[in-house]
Amino acid sequence: MSHAMQRIAPGLARTLRGSCAVGLALVAGSLSGQESLTASALRAARPDVYAVRAARFLTVDGAPLDGGTMLVEGSRIRAIGAATDVAVPPGVPILDLGDRVVSPGFVDLHHHVSSGGGDINDMVTPINAELRTLDAIRPSSRAIAETVAGGVTTTLFIPGSGTNISGFGALLKMKPGSDLDAMVVRELGAMKVAQGYNPERRSGDLGETRMGMHHLLTEALMRGRQYAAAWRAFAAGEGDKPELQADLEQLRRVFDREVPVIIHTAGARDCVATARMFQDVFQTWMILSHGTFDGHWAASALAARNTPVNLGPRMYQLTREGRMQGIAAGYWDAGCKDLSINTDAPVIAAEELQLQAAMAVRLDLPWDAALRSLTLVPARQIGLADRVGSLTPGKDADFQVTRGDPLDPRHPPELVFIEGRLVHVLGDDR
Repeated sequence: MSHAMQRIAPGLARTLRGSCAVGLALVAGSLSGQESLTASALRAARPDVYAVRAARFLTVDGAPLDGGTMLVEGSRIRAIGAATDVAVPPGVPILDLGDRVVSPGFVDLHHHVSSGGGDINDMVTPINAELRTLDAIRPSSRAIAETVAGGVTTTLFIPGSGTNISGFGALLKMKPGSDLDAMVVRELGAMKVAQGYNPERRSGDLGETRMGMHHLLTEALMRGRQYAAAWRAFAAGEGDKPELQADLEQLRRVFDREVPVIIHTAGARDCVATARMFQDVFQTWMILSHGTFDGHWAASALAARNTPVNLGPRMYQLTREGRMQGIAAGYWDAGCKDLSINTDAPVIAAEELQLQAAMAVRLDLPWDAALRSLTLVPARQIGLADRVGSLTPGKDADFQVTRGDPLDPRHPPELVFIEGRLVHVLGDDR
């Protein structure tokens, strides 16, 4: 048993005898002498109110809760606490999970698979702030079902990194086969920027060197900032109505601080350059994503700025001495505590976000930090912490059920719920 597993709860790693995920019972009222329903029946019944009992709840925003009860009403968590403290109203069905562990659904902020294909990067011009992935989403895509099979319930579906500004990603709930409207949390989830490496795949045109990229990004951001300021002045009655500029309409949302920027960047030099541009100069709501290829060498400069970092898909680097350096641990040890982890799916399979965190823990990231890096931290970074990231009354009932440690790849999610509805049972994706 791993040290992380021992911290979860004694005995939770053992296999349950005579039970499987599909046979988990929903028991109406009293736990004795009542007809039980399978998980499949629970999915079909869709009760408006039900209770969940389990050996342990990992609330994330508080201490683990042993032998607790969570009450779900509609799409939200209504109450959670010790079984003696949460009253289950008469007639409300109870999902008794026995020795299982309940934890929040995971959040992945660097995701490329919800279109079911590669239609996510227009390579004609290096600045495309007018584009968005919303127009490419396919709710029926198998990739969405595969994502939720890994306990990932919320994703930021962003454009690719072949250009400096490739457009805006959509913030989504991973509801397989759902209507698009039911999936979209925010149409403009974040603006995608790429600095360094990927946009330099060819040479000879402006924007394919770091000097050219810096110039083009600075020019575009200055235009967007001025355009947003003009509209704010008009709204305040302090100026004329600006002329509509379609290529800047989405970009001005960044400077109104309604939408963050997520920046593909790697290497010590580029990580600092990104923080300087997007935090020091333009003062945007930003997230530095990837941060690999020696990026952790600059982590102290980022820690001094409280830069939000979203690390992955590479989780380690070999040092000159042949030692495996954990990327996440390197940032953490340097003081970067606003830290989340991604898959960059399909670079790492979307359902393997759990494995990304397991690798980070194996390479010295504290287990508690790793759990937050998949839940509450990315939720806060993207502006969704009021809805997801922890098991908290009032938040969306997005949660998963595992046999043990949710960061242990030997324990894949057996059940996954989004907004109170069962959307995945282990084996659905076979």
